[in-house]
Amino acid sequence: MAIAALGLLLTACGTPSPPPERWAVFGSAAELQFDARTPAETRRRAATEVTALWQADERDWHAWQPSALTEFNAALAQDGEATLPTSLQTLVARSRPLVAASGGRFDPGSGRLVALWGFHTGDYPITTPAPDADTLAAWATRPDSLNDLVCDAQARCRRTGPSLQLDFNAVAEGLALEQAGARLRMLGVTGALLNLGGDVLALGDRDGRAWRVGVDDGEGGVLGGVALSDGEALMSSGRYAKFRPSPEGERWPHVLNPASGRPATGARLSAVLHADPVLADAAATALLVAGPEGFEAVVRGMKLGCALMMDEAGRLWITQAMDARFETTRPFERAGHVDTGSACVMP
Repeated sequence: MAIAALGLLLTACGTPSPPPERWAVFGSAAELQFDARTPAETRRRAATEVTALWQADERDWHAWQPSALTEFNAALAQDGEATLPTSLQTLVARSRPLVAASGGRFDPGSGRLVALWGFHTGDYPITTPAPDADTLAAWATRPDSLNDLVCDAQARCRRTGPSLQLDFNAVAEGLALEQAGARLRMLGVTGALLNLGGDVLALGDRDGRAWRVGVDDGEGGVLGGVALSDGEALMSSGRYAKFRPSPEGERWPHVLNPASGRPATGARLSAVLHADPVLADAAATALLVAGPEGFEAVVRGMKLGCALMMDEAGRLWITQAMDARFETTRPFERAGHVDTGSACVMP
């Protein structure tokens, strides 16, 4: 999932929409907002079904509490092989091409690394010791990767690396939003905004107007906002929500570089607008790992028409299509501008 949430602020005028449905899942706040045209009975049924869907996902996908994922990881650790549960097969299948497209900056095979840094927790701040230099050097010499998981057509899998542990936190929210959006459409919902931990997916419109969302700048303000079309998701990642303090008093973010084994540096936040929430979720993480020097490489590798990054100096790195749609609250220095054409989905 997009573990560092960027706050999403809803803005619209006209007929008041019904009060949003709110609950907690994946350790984050979830919200389902309907437009005023959605019948009350449809709203109740939709909220019930989405809640049940996401609760099931959490039971299956949780990276450290008992789940189908932790059972699979334990079987791999003990026997070197295991059958991949049905509930995890889509996550693995959707993640594989994204590992390659991101140049390895997104990699769900990094679960052991996340645990080493103490981020398999919901309790912050983290006070356990950070991994030492020798441990990180050993990781960098031979990083774990999803590519170490080899499966046959019957989902019988084996690990080719010595200690593979999967963690889908950087993509789970995207898939959960996609699943919920499909369920709402089946129920006949034509206007809704799904918000899961600050990542959003829009269905239809809000009483004839686009759903508009704003993005926090990570320092108590608002970076800007964007109007979402039907089926578009805005996924984000940042280094200010979940972190651990370094000995120098800086913030080590929960987003880790799968290659070096160290926390991501160079970027404060990232956001991706795309019709594929799963891709957008993985891409937001990959951009934060890449930092400014790797911004264009990730944009082109993952074909991101609409993406932005704020670097540690508060400067914006942004694609042409995102620049045309994203309205900033104040002038920001443009440090990087990538020509991606006019669409959020690159060919």
